[in-house]
Amino acid sequence: MNWFAWAAVSVVTTSVANLLQRVIMREKDSDAFGTAIIFQFAIAFLIGIFAIWNGFVLPPIGEYFWNFLAATLLWGLGSLSLFKANQMLESSEIAIISSLGIVITIVSSLLFLGESFNIAKTIGTVLILSSIFLVTEKKEKFSFKKGTMYALITTLFYGLAVTNDAFILRTYDAVSYTSVISFLPGVLLLTLRPRAIATFRRLRDMKFTKNMAFLTIFYSAQAVAYYLALHVGANASQLAPIYKSSIILTVLLAIVFLKEKERITLKLFSAALVTVGVLLIIR
Repeated sequence: MNWFAWAAVSVVTTSVANLLQRVIMREKDSDAFGTAIIFQFAIAFLIGIFAIWNGFVLPPIGEYFWNFLAATLLWGLGSLSLFKANQMLESSEIAIISSLGIVITIVSSLLFLGESFNIAKTIGTVLILSSIFLVTEKKEKFSFKKGTMYALITTLFYGLAVTNDAFILRTYDAVSYTSVISFLPGVLLLTLRPRAIATFRRLRDMKFTKNMAFLTIFYSAQAVAYYLALHVGANASQLAPIYKSSIILTVLLAIVFLKEKERITLKLFSAALVTVGVLLIIR
């Protein structure tokens, strides 16, 4: 397969994974802490197998101790916030709000990695912020719901995590890193709330186990496909805009399969606005 095919696989699997998270967490007895722990360990296991097959490289934790600590905190707490957001918000809303993450990454890269910020990126940022306002606005009044707060926290943590990752991945294998930094946040969350292990009993529920298995497979597939697209010849500048089309695809799939039909026109317009904003930022 060429790089474009792998990129397309990554886009589709990302969008499906977004929907599956919502399906799992909209159940009344869902537990964000326990589900996030199961998710992190399951991802670490699957991607770990691929990393071993691909040639696992031991993490340079001694050299980058503070970066690995930051990554563990950011990805762990970000994952927890994302599962909490999925308890309260629709998949389409989260997908649009999460686009703010690229702005966080750009700003933190500007501050810590010395990258540049220009007029196009400024316009892109304004478009993304506008789309988030549109999708969270109801009846002429901005609705800052608890779910919106969790989605924004996720966006902040994930945006900073990507910048931190970029520093580590200058000298470390991407697939090996993905497996390690999936496992460590799981350990962190389990340490913060040991009683969350009780959620593991839900694995006896075949519906929950099936959905978690599919979520793990699709999420792992998107990460591996993204890596393979880069490995077989894609440039990051080519891959980024294609990958971000998952925002629109998530909105469309949520409308069709999750019946998220409230304010369809506004959601589609916001998704399109986000896409234009992202393209301006990464151009």
